[in-house]
Amino acid sequence: MQIIIVIALALLAGGIYLIHRFGGGVTKTPPLQVSEDNGWTTIATTPAPLPLRITAISVIFATGLAIMVGVSKSSSNPTSDMTPLFVVLVWLGSGILIRRMWQGYHDGRRKVVHFPVQVSAQGIRLGSLHIPPDRIYAITRRNGQDGRVVVVAGRGAALGVSQMAAGTLSLLTKISHTVEVEHDGQSTVLAGGLTEPQANAVATEITRRLPGFG
Repeated sequence: MQIIIVIALALLAGGIYLIHRFGGGVTKTPPLQVSEDNGWTTIATTPAPLPLRITAISVIFATGLAIMVGVSKSSSNPTSDMTPLFVVLVWLGSGILIRRMWQGYHDGRRKVVHFPVQVSAQGIRLGSLHIPPDRIYAITRRNGQDGRVVVVAGRGAALGVSQMAAGTLSLLTKISHTVEVEHDGQSTVLAGGLTEPQANAVATEITRRLPGFG
């Protein structure tokens, strides 16, 4: 019996890892990479990972869905030996999908930019956008997480959910810093989804290479 419990826990831990790994697109790349090429400096950032509770929430939703599917499958075909495997696949697949949906949503809120910024004495390049130095008015740092949560007095689960939401927002705020350029009467995000040290480093790397900013 103990062996079965150990195996079940190991499978559960492995499944949660897969949901976190493939659902969150977790990579081992450095938080900041700076390279020089032909007079241009390329600054590539890896957005800070979302809090682990986002994966936990995804697992909870996926577990609920898998249980409903399992009950429905068992009711329609009680003698099937494939039901457990099918339920596990539903759990994994839905967990990864839900985690990806959370990632996309929060990346949008955090203003994540998925390609590097280039800077030189000739200005700033971001994809197809090229901003000459004389059109750059300022390099700014902001926080892309502009939501606000108010915890209202409550009982039991209601208060717990409110407190968890407030705690999650606090964690997200710490990894939602952006570096932006003000130009031509508008502001363009150069890098987002960063920690404060990342944002400081990116802003420093950019300003030291722009004429009149360093």
